[in-house]
Amino acid sequence: MTETALEPDNGTLYQTFGELFDKGFTLDKGTITFVSSIHVAALVLGLWLFLGAPSEWVKLAMLWVGVQFVLGSLSTTLYTHRLITHNAAKQVSAPVHLFFCVFGQVFSVQGSVKAWSANHALHHGVDRHGKTELDPYSATWFPNATRNFIWSHTLTHLLSHPRSDEYHRSHNVQRHPIIMWQAKTYGLLTTFWLFLFPMGLGFWFGGWIGFFSLMAGSMIGSVLVQHNTWTVNSVTHMWGTTKGLRSSAVNNYIWLGPLGEGNHHADHHDFPRDYRNGFGWSGWLLDPTRYGILLLRGLGMVRGLNRATPEEEAKIQAARKAAVR
Repeated sequence: MTETALEPDNGTLYQTFGELFDKGFTLDKGTITFVSSIHVAALVLGLWLFLGAPSEWVKLAMLWVGVQFVLGSLSTTLYTHRLITHNAAKQVSAPVHLFFCVFGQVFSVQGSVKAWSANHALHHGVDRHGKTELDPYSATWFPNATRNFIWSHTLTHLLSHPRSDEYHRSHNVQRHPIIMWQAKTYGLLTTFWLFLFPMGLGFWFGGWIGFFSLMAGSMIGSVLVQHNTWTVNSVTHMWGTTKGLRSSAVNNYIWLGPLGEGNHHADHHDFPRDYRNGFGWSGWLLDPTRYGILLLRGLGMVRGLNRATPEEEAKIQAARKAAVR
């Protein structure tokens, strides 16, 4: 794609979605086809599942949905987000990389670990330099909440963005060899785990009924885990309860859907390399992902967890209070 420079603006950048194309955005036909297809498949197969499939296969399909939802969400929050993008641990062992790259993160249906991390790094960059035009998930580009929600929640993933210098630097970062390998084979891994594996497993145990039942579970799980993760881009950057925040995020406190990533989101933006997602007792209580990281540390699979010191937390809190006086 031809490189296009976006003009910096601290306020609203666009009035309509159509203006994006004048700034170098283009439709990502491959992603649009894939995302649309799994949504249609989830709807059609879901209707068939609940209206025509035997009850035992409905239960098995829902079990698949539940496992995929938790596994995909946890893989994104624990591994791709905190451990990889933000280096929440100084050392991550090869078995952890293998599990999440070959298996877990594929079920989040969020793209490769490398690409996800690169885009998320651009998203956090706005907290340092204030160039909101470079934030791929920005919830401030448009003049009303409806358009900002549609953009940050879904539409951003369906367009190819202009290639700025910052984009190239972020996407050219070299990650662990296993992550680099996953980026090259992501299409094959997705085809296997989301399609071939559930279809084959279902057909093996239940013929065509099993084939379509587990396929329904896989498609429904894929759609749910996508929207669950996308709420962090939209909801937690648009609605919250904490005043005086300095980042692009807000603190929601109660949104546990993405396994703790949604609540205390401004705390995370103010100190992103912390293995926790929030400060204080509610941050401790409302962050199940942190316990997964602590379990990996207990097993010796990650070492050297990063966290804000009490002094750093106090400084952040004091700055918030000062901002609302």
